[in-house]
Amino acid sequence: MARRPVTSHPKLVHTRSDLRSPEARRALAGVDVLWHLGFQLWRQRGGLEPEDANLAGTRNVVADLPGRIVLASSAAVYGAWPDNPLPLDETAPPRPNPECPYASQKLEAERICGDAAPTAALRICAVLGPHADPAVRRASAGYRRVVPTASGVRQALQFLHEDDAADALLGAGMSAVTGTYNVASEDWLEPGQIADIAGGRVLRAPLRVLVTGAELAYRARLLGFGADRAVLLGGPLALDPARARRAWGWQGSQPSGTVLAGFLGGQSSRR
Repeated sequence: MARRPVTSHPKLVHTRSDLRSPEARRALAGVDVLWHLGFQLWRQRGGLEPEDANLAGTRNVVADLPGRIVLASSAAVYGAWPDNPLPLDETAPPRPNPECPYASQKLEAERICGDAAPTAALRICAVLGPHADPAVRRASAGYRRVVPTASGVRQALQFLHEDDAADALLGAGMSAVTGTYNVASEDWLEPGQIADIAGGRVLRAPLRVLVTGAELAYRARLLGFGADRAVLLGGPLALDPARARRAWGWQGSQPSGTVLAGFLGGQSSRR
């Protein structure tokens, strides 16, 4: 079920619906396994608030108690903090940054799903590929110019190919795993490495300057994100995916640098 059309297949029944609607609830009633990927990533200017779409949608689609749930959660639930261990494993407590409602909503979605049915919550790092969200595509292309980084704070980012993310979600659903699992590449990139791959330059500034500047640029319609995403520069946010490998044999097929280079190589440069 999705708002966008899906290619027809003889074994596929497609319902096009808003996740908050009664139609969506009826379509998902009694399913053995619910893969819940529907989430609004970005703030909408003058439109529906993400919290309404994300949490109301989650409550609606799990209301008829599916047999099991696989939730596409996010690395952002851990929060980007200077004292984060590198890498983070699933024993690290979730600490969403207050400026990032998306992270708090993902964590609450984990709770909602876990209360409704046995759940595998996959905390996934940044996903890139041919079907990337347009806003993600624009933000990644910005690395061709500058790679922002907070002064005096170590940073570490991971990039996962969309096919590997899909394999992780499918594998979790076809197995009997429950609990939380990190889904990410085995390695991570620091700002200088990202700049080397993208051809941009590292721009260092105090975190508060980056967060405030991003919010002002968002309000001026110069950026597609504001403080909610800039705050994720506040510390290393790289995940240890070993638990997923042990649980159902999943492992990313490409390192972060290869994923980022391939993604940027598929975009036309605007430099």
